[in-house]
Amino acid sequence: MKAIKYLWVFYLWISFVAVGFAATKPESLTVGYSTFAGAYAPLWMALEEQLGVKYGLELRAIYAGRIRPQQLLATGDVPFVLATGTGAITSHIAGIKDQVLVATTTTKTGTSLFSKSEIKTVEDLKGKTIATGRPGAFLDATVRYVLRSKFGLTPDRDVKLLPSGEPVLSLQALEGGLVDAAAMSMPFVFFARKAGLRELVNFDKLGVEYPYTSVATMRQTLSKSPELVEKLLKCIIEGIYLFKSNKPRALAVLKRYQKGASDEIIEQTYQYTRGVLDDAPHASVQVVKVALEMLSAQYPQAKQTDASLIVDPSFVNRIEQSGFIRALYKK
Repeated sequence: MKAIKYLWVFYLWISFVAVGFAATKPESLTVGYSTFAGAYAPLWMALEEQLGVKYGLELRAIYAGRIRPQQLLATGDVPFVLATGTGAITSHIAGIKDQVLVATTTTKTGTSLFSKSEIKTVEDLKGKTIATGRPGAFLDATVRYVLRSKFGLTPDRDVKLLPSGEPVLSLQALEGGLVDAAAMSMPFVFFARKAGLRELVNFDKLGVEYPYTSVATMRQTLSKSPELVEKLLKCIIEGIYLFKSNKPRALAVLKRYQKGASDEIIEQTYQYTRGVLDDAPHASVQVVKVALEMLSAQYPQAKQTDASLIVDPSFVNRIEQSGFIRALYKK
């Protein structure tokens, strides 16, 4: 009888251990990201430092390119993407309101307009051609907004905008004399400066803001998996902290993801990114309103789009109010 009793106790103990293990097993989560700009480093830091384990996640990330992040999100292939807010915003403009921005790690665009040496001012671009990346994408929309609102130039009338694809192709087109100017975002701004191209205007210095690097998800994820949203955001917020506080690790991560970049470019990327990342990455209704204004020239219905439906700042608000972010920076 004692043997049976001991076997029963052992069986119960094994059962409790198994249940406990199952309860603590990390939840698998894959995040898509759209480019290799420095602003995406908080996600990479979270991966490299295995922050997911700390918050109960088996965290992975896949490079989705500049076009596919929202496609992956909409099809359910990934529950979150880190990308510019353009995809979610244009989706709302089109009347499809199921994508939401839950965080924005930086509202600085890191974008500049470069030109041939003989062009001295933005006004000199009248009658000239500017390479702007993909039609309707972030660079194209931002250049149109800056030309129109800051310099009084009407795109496609006063200035010809040429779709050029990826930023590296815009840089090659400008260096080869195929265009008169080109819009560059990070890290290609550094390459353009190093090549000696004339930097006509820096959009950050103009005060241009945009939901440049944002965490987007589907609205149903917010209601069905709120704990998952909070876990991911804690990973990214701590990734921001580690990027800012541990320069050697941050440089190593940048070098791994920005393959082929020189030490000089990596250092410049770090210094710029460290200065523009927000400790508390709130998704801002006001910044989304500015983005809608930028996009309204191409999408008139943007003027009737409700910015408050595009963002949900409540998760980052709760994390900040809990003292989580303050505690990180007290370490």
